[in-house]
Amino acid sequence: MGMEKFDMYAQLYESQKRFQRACNQIVHLNGKLEDLHKRYSKARTADDKCFRYNIRMRILIVEGMVKKYCDYAYMKKNEVFDLRFKLYGELPDEAENDEYNGERQTEEDE
Repeated sequence: MGMEKFDMYAQLYESQKRFQRACNQIVHLNGKLEDLHKRYSKARTADDKCFRYNIRMRILIVEGMVKKYCDYAYMKKNEVFDLRFKLYGELPDEAENDEYNGERQTEEDE
């Protein structure tokens, strides 16, 4: 039993670390996506069709990557919640669940 619990702690640590890395990558890719949208609008203003096509393809690729990272982060979030429940018997409260979903509430929202 002791070794299984140790493995679960190690798995929890790894899952939390991977979840955080995925979230950081999503933030980075969203910044890149914003930059590509600015470049696309400049190319559209300049009526540069060839350049617009290349940027549009990059935008589609980055959007696909963001979607896959979001799916992965969601999977890791659920894994962290499951391991926490098994180890500590704690259920995530609404604030923590919203925070992981990126829906942080401020006092103005309430």
